[in-house]
This record gives sequence, structure tokens and C-alpha cells, in this order.
Amino acid sequence: MNKNIIIILSILIISILAQLSLTLNQDWFQFARTEIQMGQWWRFLSANFVHLGWQHLGMNALGLVLIYALFPTVLQWNAWVIILLLSGLSVTLGIWLFNPEIVWYVGLSGALHGILVILLVLDYAAHKHRLNILLFIALVAKLAWEIWMGPMPGSENAAGGPVVVQAHCYGFIGGVLMLSFLYFIIKIRS
Repeated sequence: MNKNIIIILSILIISILAQLSLTLNQDWFQFARTEIQMGQWWRFLSANFVHLGWQHLGMNALGLVLIYALFPTVLQWNAWVIILLLSGLSVTLGIWLFNPEIVWYVGLSGALHGILVILLVLDYAAHKHRLNILLFIALVAKLAWEIWMGPMPGSENAAGGPVVVQAHCYGFIGGVLMLSFLYFIIKIRS
């Protein structure tokens, strides 16, 4: 089996297991500001794998699968892992540092924004598909809408709770920072 597919399936399984912990009335994994302040640092990463409910998990799982379907060969399996973890960390660190009013957070959507921007740019650099430019513009337009207007219409209803649009922005910013770092490394080596 393709290692990238194994990584995608692993992310989905981890998310399902994290979600099951919530059905047991255990919130060991969500971003919870008070608990993090008490030393529960794992929540910076684990919050990306637990969701508001099964419907929210389904939406993010579908997003992950669609992103992989669009870009199955752009990244090797180890890059998928690194980018997922760093994108997720950029989301929760962004919330931690810049949004003290947000006391809890869950979901993979912010990290998906980081992964998507990276894949769009890398795939464009390799193949010059114009569709990547259109998707990039659509992603930026979506983020601009969320910044100025709030969550996309119907998204809170579909997710089953509040949408933290800042998470999407921090994921995107994390992706751009990773791309900048990669570009810098390539320039140094050439």
C-alpha cells in the first residue's frame, strides 16, 4: 500500500480515536487554555485531531481526503507528517499567542488550510497548472471573507458548533512560513 495513503488513513484513525474520547466525556485532547497553562502541552497538537462532533470530524475527514486526491504525489509520506504537525502547531500556537479570548479549540480545518496552501504552491511550481492559481485565489478569498464577515454561511450549522476562523488564518500563515523556509533553504543550496 502507498505510504501516503497509510498516513492519510492514520490521521483519520487518530481523529476517530480522539473523538471517541469525547464520547466517554473525556476532554484530554482539545485545546484548553487553562489545562495548557497547568502543563498539558500535548494539547497544542492533539487539539487538531478531536472535533466538535462526528459531523465536524466527517467534514474535516472529507477535506483531508479531497486534498490528498488532488495532490497524491506532491509530498512523500514523511513530508505529509511534518507539514500536518507543523500546520496544526501553527494553528494552536497562533490561538495561544494572539487570541487569549479563545479558551478552547478543536478541529483539523486550520491545519488543512496550511497543508492546502503548501500543496497548491508546490504543485504549481512543479507542473504550472493554472487550476492551482484559481484554487489559491479561492482560498485567499475564503479567508478574506472569514476575516471580515465571519464564518462561511452554513459552516457553523454543518460543523455543529462555532467555527474559529482564526484557526484557518493561522494554518494558512503556517503554510506560507513553511514555504518561505523551504524557498530560503533551496536558495542557500543553489
